[in-house]
Amino acid sequence: MDKNFEKALDFVMKSEGGYSNHIADKGGATNYGITQGTYNAYRKRIMQPFADVKNITKEEAVKIYYDEYWLKSGACNIDDEALAVCYFDACVNHGINGAKNLLNQANNNTKVFLELRRERYKKIAAKNSSQRVFLHGWLNRIHNLEVYIKSFNIN
Repeated sequence: MDKNFEKALDFVMKSEGGYSNHIADKGGATNYGITQGTYNAYRKRIMQPFADVKNITKEEAVKIYYDEYWLKSGACNIDDEALAVCYFDACVNHGINGAKNLLNQANNNTKVFLELRRERYKKIAAKNSSQRVFLHGWLNRIHNLEVYIKSFNIN
């Protein structure tokens, strides 16, 4: 696995944490940020019986992130490490199509991309009051991502 994926994965895993099943989360139960639906699709693909996402292993989560998000989204083809990490994180949070749309709007500009993500989160919370509970955490995630990618320039 490449260096940019490892950096992206490090951020996502720290941000997503462990098992969660918040009543207002439209994704439902997640573990390591992997939804039950995504886990079911993965288990089906590898011809294994469905299992509760609560029991997903870190190794399975890494495999899913690499195959289903890093490679499928095209994040693996982005040379700019900061943009690759930001885009991968957006794929996890907004889905691949949502992240691609934001990337196209930002014209591959990392700063603009992150600002578009902020605005998207604000619109989600404004449009659906049940999602307001997540707004502070979403905005913190973008702030933490900005701090994280700034560290890449320190060598």
